Amino acid sequence: MLLGALVPTFLLSRLLLWVTKSWNGGVLRLLLVHIICGALALVASAYGYSHNGAPDWSHSPVYSIAQLIWLIVDFVRGRRQSQPAS
Repeated sequence: MLLGALVPTFLLSRLLLWVTKSWNGGVLRLLLVHIICGALALVASAYGYSHNGAPDWSHSPVYSIAQLIWLIVDFVRGRRQSQPAS
């Protein structure tokens, strides 16, 4: 289930990071992009898992964890890129 949530959250976060690449916001940009992606992924999953038209929020924790994983990955990547080569 987590693997299925990692793919769409990755694609959505990469799309929004690409759209906001001209904004050099650093950590604030990463946080804002991942918050927006997380909210969009939660809503999309709630309606995607819906059986009767009402949103099914039972899968929300999985998508939240998946988005948190990509946020951590981006923080680690950003930290490695900002360190000077020795």
